[in-house]
Amino acid sequence: MKKLPFALNTLHTFTVAAQNLSFKTAAEQLHLSPSAVSRQIQSLEASIDCELFVRKNRALQLTEAAEVLLAAALSSFEILSDAVNDISSASSAQRLRLSVLPYFANNWLLPRLSEFTSQNPQVQLSFDSDSTYQSFNTSITDGCFRFSPEPRDDLIALKLFHQYAIPVASPELLAQHGWNGDMNVLSEMRWFDAAAQPDLWQQWKLAHGYEALEAKDRLSFNDAETALQAAREGLGVVMGAWPLIERDIQQQRLVALTEPNPELSEAYYFVYPRESRQPALLSMVEWLKQFQRED
Repeated sequence: MKKLPFALNTLHTFTVAAQNLSFKTAAEQLHLSPSAVSRQIQSLEASIDCELFVRKNRALQLTEAAEVLLAAALSSFEILSDAVNDISSASSAQRLRLSVLPYFANNWLLPRLSEFTSQNPQVQLSFDSDSTYQSFNTSITDGCFRFSPEPRDDLIALKLFHQYAIPVASPELLAQHGWNGDMNVLSEMRWFDAAAQPDLWQQWKLAHGYEALEAKDRLSFNDAETALQAAREGLGVVMGAWPLIERDIQQQRLVALTEPNPELSEAYYFVYPRESRQPALLSMVEWLKQFQRED
């Protein structure tokens, strides 16, 4: 790489003087004396063996060479400025890409995430929200929330808590059917199925001894979150995941019709690369540890 025959600060002085066509104004902006600006310009002209300014009484005029140099200098300084800003932003902001199913994100993660962001304002979060279970790809995301993750030597699976499948419905729907705790009333209601777990109602009936119970009719959803929202609207009964729907129960948007059953449970995990030392990821791991439960 060829070495410049002058210092960058001299080139900067030139750009300020050239843009203002005044050594005096340049001196004021650069906090220098007019004579210091004049000496730097003379040094620059000598180093490139080319006149840059035509001095006419009290006015300055750029030579053709100066116009070429000014355009190149401004472009170069803009590139340098952008590079410095990019480096500064990258060092001050830690990016963390997370993969999370919408059901888990909407009902558990997002309501709690303000605590993490307030404790870690330097972390810049982005989400990959697949509606179906996906194998964890470390080249796309830094960590993921999954139940029953695949065992891999290159991953750590931090166990958080168990989710339990329980039937839930809106208070309005239950009142409409005169719900008094009798499970047989469910046969008068529409049941919602999630495509990812089409046998969940059958598993629930077997676990609780309601093999003969059948729905009035059934409706299947590709997305479990949409099925849950339909239940909130009073359109039917759905298998909800406890404790993900805990706030719905507390705020009386939904009513749990049974207690959690250990036979209908799966553990949720936060999965991340074993060798990762990314500060933002480690901050997320430490924050999540407070939610670990040994059910």
